[in-house]
Amino acid sequence: MAFEDSAIVRSAIRVEGFRDYEFDYQLIRAMGVADYGGSTVGECLATAAEITDGSPRSWSKAFRELAERVQGYADDCLRRGHVQSGRDHLLRASTYYRTAEYYTSVDPGALGEASSRCFARAAVLADPPIEVVRIPYGDGELPGYLVRPEGGDIAVGAGPRPTLVGIGGFDSSAEELYFHYGAPGAERGWNVLVFDGPGQPGCMRDNPSLTFRADYEVPIAAVLDAVTARTDVDAERVALAGQSFGGYFAARSAATDSRVRALVCNPPVVDMSRFMEAWIGSEVFHMSRDIRPEDVTGVPEDLMPAQMQWGIEAICRRFGVRSFHEWRDVMATYHLGDLLGAIECPVLAMVGESEGPEPLTQFGEFVAGVAGPVSEHRFSVNQGASAHSQADNIRLSAQVTFDWLDELFAPS
Repeated sequence: MAFEDSAIVRSAIRVEGFRDYEFDYQLIRAMGVADYGGSTVGECLATAAEITDGSPRSWSKAFRELAERVQGYADDCLRRGHVQSGRDHLLRASTYYRTAEYYTSVDPGALGEASSRCFARAAVLADPPIEVVRIPYGDGELPGYLVRPEGGDIAVGAGPRPTLVGIGGFDSSAEELYFHYGAPGAERGWNVLVFDGPGQPGCMRDNPSLTFRADYEVPIAAVLDAVTARTDVDAERVALAGQSFGGYFAARSAATDSRVRALVCNPPVVDMSRFMEAWIGSEVFHMSRDIRPEDVTGVPEDLMPAQMQWGIEAICRRFGVRSFHEWRDVMATYHLGDLLGAIECPVLAMVGESEGPEPLTQFGEFVAGVAGPVSEHRFSVNQGASAHSQADNIRLSAQVTFDWLDELFAPS
């Protein structure tokens, strides 16, 4: 029943997305972490209403202003001694700063640092506290967090526990991975370590030269060194979970490092060059004209969409290349090849049915090519979990992931 002339309006928030598919996904991504306290639906939708569709500058401004407001709520709560409320606000502010950082081209490091600071402040207020870790790697460090379950403090006598290492993709952060793996894992009695690796914003803020690399098993080996050296970790029950590009990174490690006893790929990526071509379109991927970031600075949006300008700058900086063609050539080295058949540990392969033809094709190739036992899980539209890495339903994704791991590592 509709009451069009009613003086009472139950909601002034319009549930509308964007015409731009990537904007829509990024909004769902921000809203999805509400499952574990990383955002609220109302804050995200109210902010989306202030954004000009397809304008990265408008997006970054709106989410930065939201982050600043929510951080202000946290500061006020903590001044008045409301620790839990302050912690909740800080977790959301961290998400909103990261969401603003995604599209910014003006000092992106400042927004990422603000996201990390808010999360670190919330971490010490958790029970037990979330441990901030810095993992030695080359001449730098990989920042991350170790999340332990209640009673998981080794100082009070807890024994070694099964441990999951969460690995993100192109634009993820350790703070975001907390909501996907850390919080749900700790609820189920797991240690969970999440980190920012080479090429990811959280790592590159302090180490600009640590860009993406095709042999990602090298930095993951440094993480496994740190993890397996801990007395609160059961080295016989160490698993990797990679989402988005992290599915490729984690698979390489599982193929080359016997310390990996189980692997979760969400979704599996066997060839990142094909994956990226499908994402940006073959016409753009194979364009004959080479483009450098400096070539597109200040180009009017009617000649080149703002998102394309932002994308060229981001991929060149994060992959450590000078131009689009150089990036395209480098991407050809990002494939599993013969390593696929060297994956012998148990594997959980996950994919959303709305992710597109190429991810579904690579899912099939991965499942057919690994040597170890494989469990498959496809998320459907009617489950509300069919988006990339289940950004639209991380509770269901976490249930599938950790139930599989619990059954795999259950005592005999």
